[in-house]
Amino acid sequence: MHQTVYNSYQAIKTGDWGRFLELTNPTGSEQIKRLAIHNDILLGLISPFYFIHAGPETLLVIQSIISALGALAIYKITLIIFKEKKSFTPAYRQAGLIFSLSYLLYPSLERANIYDFHAVTLSTTLLLFMFYFWLVKNYKLSYLFLLLSILSKEQVALTTSFFGIYILTTTLRSIVVKREKKQKLFYAGIVILISFVWFVFSIFFIIPILRGGQHFAVARYSDFGDSPIRIIIGVLTNPYSISKYLLRVDTLRYLIFLLGPVGFLSLLSPAQLFISLPEFAINLLSKSPNMRNIIYQYTAVITPFVFISAIYGAKKISNIKYQISKLHNIMQNGQFLTVFILLFSLAFAYFKGPLPFSKEANIHPIKYPQKEAKDAAFWGKTLRDEKLKVSTTGQLSPFFTSRRYFYNFSPNYYLADYVLVRLNEIYNYPEKGQLIPVYERLRRDSNFELIYQRENFEVYKKVKF
Repeated sequence: MHQTVYNSYQAIKTGDWGRFLELTNPTGSEQIKRLAIHNDILLGLISPFYFIHAGPETLLVIQSIISALGALAIYKITLIIFKEKKSFTPAYRQAGLIFSLSYLLYPSLERANIYDFHAVTLSTTLLLFMFYFWLVKNYKLSYLFLLLSILSKEQVALTTSFFGIYILTTTLRSIVVKREKKQKLFYAGIVILISFVWFVFSIFFIIPILRGGQHFAVARYSDFGDSPIRIIIGVLTNPYSISKYLLRVDTLRYLIFLLGPVGFLSLLSPAQLFISLPEFAINLLSKSPNMRNIIYQYTAVITPFVFISAIYGAKKISNIKYQISKLHNIMQNGQFLTVFILLFSLAFAYFKGPLPFSKEANIHPIKYPQKEAKDAAFWGKTLRDEKLKVSTTGQLSPFFTSRRYFYNFSPNYYLADYVLVRLNEIYNYPEKGQLIPVYERLRRDSNFELIYQRENFEVYKKVKF
């Protein structure tokens, strides 16, 4: 991600537009466009931030700030929805604050934020503001956030198309003045049109043309077909295959971890949760178990609608009239709901969140600092000339991808001027079967000499003839 954004930044800075959205193929040696992997043009749009600081730290800061700003959208959406219920007015701000806190404590959001950087992670906040500006009838800004959302990854357009369908169906059933209904229907039509065209253009044209073949993720859905169109047809016409994927223990666990932090209130308002149905299908029907794990970025598009539907679900509960006056008063002033949501949020934050107080705290970098960090930082500065071609093992790469040409440590290492390795990545990581032979070859390669060695860290330089 950093190499893509850095090259885009250099394209703007130098006028060499051939570098825009360019990177070295992570599984090869040739220069490719990022769009050959995912159509996340948003990476290019955030590259001007590199004029402030051109390093991967910038991406992590941007991701954290934008993800956190989603809490503001949650707060505003809650105010709008609960203002419609006058009897709940005294506590609607409290409800907004509790939902915002629940959002910030949401394990899926926190884990997506700390799992490297992905443009699609930004879509959580972008989709929330798209929905908010639609609620307040500021359609121009809603269009803007719609466009930014679909530029974060190609399949986001499927979810925004369902957002358009949601508006279409709710508007047709609603009783509003003719002019307002016409505006909503027009907006829904534009959303559906833009989303559909972008998805089709991405999947059937942009990615295949730049990749020289169909989308790499097609293999994850081979039970349904061997091409995007056949997969779509297969999903729609093969309920047995779908049931095999849906009726699994990890599917139930996945849904509990997604809906539990908001007290399962989303189930009370399935219409808004339905908007994220395409993303649910993409994750649940995939052969990759990682897509049903909340520690990655795959929940980013679902998260906004988990909260939006939960807010609508909470509103429905607030409308219930109880015969027992005491319980009715508790429901009416909002205390029951706020305590209910807070308890579930704190419980899931404790059991599944990454924060220091949780049972699954992600404090490994703090508790076990990497011995090679200083060496990596030193050589990152020493080899900062971006004209140098570098190859490294995976966890060293952020220090050395501020350049046009970078090669993951592989049989293609010979293309680099310098090769840097961490031995524990070679001998202890899952890829050791592929990396150990390459490392042994490097040690015997007379074209490279070992110029630095300390414990687990080695630097090789290509011998110039």
